[in-house]
Amino acid sequence: SVATMQACAHRQGVRAFGAARPARAACVRVQASSGLVPLVESMQRDQMKSGLPKISVGDSVRVGLRVQEAKGKTRTQSVDGVIIAETGTGLGRNVTFRRVFQGIGIELKLPVHAPVVDYITLVNHGRVRRSKLYYLRDRIGKSAKLKEIVGAAKSKRTAQVAAAEAAMRADDEARAAEAAARQAAAAPKPEAEAEEAPAAGSA
Repeated sequence: SVATMQACAHRQGVRAFGAARPARAACVRVQASSGLVPLVESMQRDQMKSGLPKISVGDSVRVGLRVQEAKGKTRTQSVDGVIIAETGTGLGRNVTFRRVFQGIGIELKLPVHAPVVDYITLVNHGRVRRSKLYYLRDRIGKSAKLKEIVGAAKSKRTAQVAAAEAAMRADDEARAAEAAARQAAAAPKPEAEAEEAPAAGSA
């Protein structure tokens, strides 16, 4: 009978033909509060390094890497190379660093703001037309070297870098002022302490 078939289908977890469709649970959309995103961005800005040079793909740089040695000692090893790619922004920015040592190409993907990177120094700007320089992997000798920007193009690039670094310094100063304001707001006010002291004495 129909009742027997529906009971068997119910036991097997199958909806019988002609049976009513079960009610669907209402979907609940959880939205982040309006103050969460600025808070996360502020925390990320506090963890970003300040004073870094403006670097881009094709630039020759000198990177100081912190190397952990025995007995808890650390030293800084300086390596020279070319930036062949970059990904991410802000705190999650990574650069692919390539150097050739004794005819062997070595690549490192370095998080710019990671503690392992002690410093980054700009050596010169390379003349490139691509955002990814992976073609350097297939070249050896002089063909693997990038031409340096010279003349008017170098002056223009230097001006652009100077403007970008000035903007970065202004951002660093704004971050420092914001952090100082937060610390001042979190510190207890002396007026409140003075009001609490007489109240405690009278008690």
